Amino acid sequence: MLQLSSIKKKLPKVRKLSSIVDLRRSFRRKAAIEDIAVKPITHFPISLSDEATEEQYASSYPNVRTVSVKKGTQSLGIMIIEGRHAEVGQGIFISDIQEDSAAEKAGLEIGEMILAVNKDTLVGSNYENAANLLKRTEGLVTLVVSNPGKKSSETPSGEAGATPATSIRSHSPGALKPPSAAGSKPPSRPTTPTPEPVADPATCPINPGKDTTVEINTDNKSLGIFFIGGKDTLVNGIVLVEIYPGGVADKDGRLQPGDQILDVNGTTLKDVTNTTASQALRQTLPKMKLIVHRPATQEYTPLEVELMKKPGKGLGISVVARKNGKGVYIADIISGGPADMDGKIAKGDLIISVNGQSVENSTGEEAGAILKIASGKVSLKLNRYKPVQR
Repeated sequence: MLQLSSIKKKLPKVRKLSSIVDLRRSFRRKAAIEDIAVKPITHFPISLSDEATEEQYASSYPNVRTVSVKKGTQSLGIMIIEGRHAEVGQGIFISDIQEDSAAEKAGLEIGEMILAVNKDTLVGSNYENAANLLKRTEGLVTLVVSNPGKKSSETPSGEAGATPATSIRSHSPGALKPPSAAGSKPPSRPTTPTPEPVADPATCPINPGKDTTVEINTDNKSLGIFFIGGKDTLVNGIVLVEIYPGGVADKDGRLQPGDQILDVNGTTLKDVTNTTASQALRQTLPKMKLIVHRPATQEYTPLEVELMKKPGKGLGISVVARKNGKGVYIADIISGGPADMDGKIAKGDLIISVNGQSVENSTGEEAGAILKIASGKVSLKLNRYKPVQR
């Protein structure tokens, strides 16, 4: 019988595992990893929670789908807005897609609501957070989107009792039809209501109480508007005061005094200076895309100011008649004059009365004459456009 010690002596010596690995590594072709059918895992941990999935949103949103966009050195090629849809509520929507961009090649559509970016949800997010998140993405970007403006597919015959989730997640066009009265079971819950069509920004009206995206053909001309506001002024918000007759905006016919401009060509005007807003709104481009909010009820901040007018001197204000309707507003304030030294009056303020005499319905000449003959202590009542707080 062989002893155990003698068997051990006859077995060949085995090199350490680390030495074998080093040897194999030295002979491996650098490009060989590309020939492997299943690539090695290089990112840990791998879990189902790394990316958002359609299933997380399909029960709450219509026409949910996942789109993968290969982001190169440029941006994704989409413009987004924060808005509200009648069916899906508040959210982040695609307002425009750049031609020949990564987003267009991937099949994204204008009007789609972005529910998630990679593993981060955008449900309940605001514009700033969504924009920053999209800018930080790199490589292959996975978007979960819902298209509330696209009708869901018809329920196939013989499947009238199918749950609406099946129809909602279908990407084919067509409207849901109610089941026929005979030989069909009612659906387990009401079918998805027909969503509102996505508005065409080139022609859509601006409805009060809503944010509206409009596109104006400017033909490389300025819009022809007078506006006020900015975080460095007395009005924290960009508000239109005048639409100049014959200008681009006047010919388009949709903007009106009191409208609040929230965004210009993808640049937000929230919490910006008046100079920054001026640079954005006075661009000369073939088209201008604006996000406009028209208040459901126009509100003003009332002001009462007393200025001392010296003999032979003015109040230090330049008053202009409104082009669209009667009344006058302050177009400029002269540096060092009584109004400037008082500091309460701002450009765009509407003059209501002078020493108790109403000028709300006066022409520019009439209001100018009243201001000219006033002397001593002059009492002015004014209204200032009040931006909607967002």
